[in-house]
Amino acid sequence: MHSDLRSDQLHVTVDLLIMTIRDDRLHLLLSRRVSPPYEGQWALPGSFVGMNEAAEEAAERLLKEMLPVSEAFLEQLYTFTRADRDPRGRVISVAYLVIIPFRRLAAALGEHSPFHLFEVQLDACGLNLSDGAEQRLGPADLAFDHGSIVETGIRRLRGKIDYTEIGFHFLEDPDAFALSELQTIYEAVLGNALDTSNFRRSILNRYEKTGRLEQTSQAEKHGRGRPAVLYRLKSRSC
Repeated sequence: MHSDLRSDQLHVTVDLLIMTIRDDRLHLLLSRRVSPPYEGQWALPGSFVGMNEAAEEAAERLLKEMLPVSEAFLEQLYTFTRADRDPRGRVISVAYLVIIPFRRLAAALGEHSPFHLFEVQLDACGLNLSDGAEQRLGPADLAFDHGSIVETGIRRLRGKIDYTEIGFHFLEDPDAFALSELQTIYEAVLGNALDTSNFRRSILNRYEKTGRLEQTSQAEKHGRGRPAVLYRLKSRSC
C-alpha cells in the first residue's frame, strides 16, 4: 500500500517513538519494513493520516492497532518536512513520543511480535542502537529520516525531564514507587549517573513541598537495610 504516491499531492504520515526503560536502560521499539521503500530496514512504526482524521487521531489509532495497552503517554514531538525524506513522493511526518512502562509493554508485545526493542545511546559521537546481542544500528541504518527523528526525540525527552513530570510516565506504578526507581529512570534517560543525595533533595523540593508528591503508608524492603519509603504522584501532567 502507498508504494506509489502522486507527485503533485502532499501526503501526511505519523511516526511513533515508543520508549520504555528495560534493565535500567532506555529502549526504543522498531520493526523491519516488509515492503519498499527501504524493504528489510528497521523503522519507526508509522501510518498515513486518513482524510477524515487528525494527526493525533491517526497516532492513537496506530498505537491501538499495534499494542493492546490501556494507557500510554503520547505527545507530539515535531513535524519533519524535508522535501526528499520519502522517495515515493512529497510526504511530511508528524512524529509522536510515546512512553509505556516496560512490564505493560512486554505484556502487550507477546512472544511473536514483529516489533523489537533496541537500547538507545546518544552521546557526542551520535546515535547508537543495540539489541543487546550482535545487532547495532546508527542513524543511517534506519529507514527514511527516522534516525533524525529518534535523535530529536531523545533530546526532547532529556530536555523536558528536569522541568516536567514526563519521567514519571516510565514508572510501573505511579501510586507506589521508591525514589531510587525514579532516579534509575532519570539516569537511563540522561545517560549518566546522578548523585543520590542531590537527586532526592531536588525531587522532594520540587514535588513533595509543592504537594504533588506524597508518602504512602507502604514501604519497600530490599536487603538488610531500612525499608524504602514509597511515594505517590498526586497528579501527572506533561
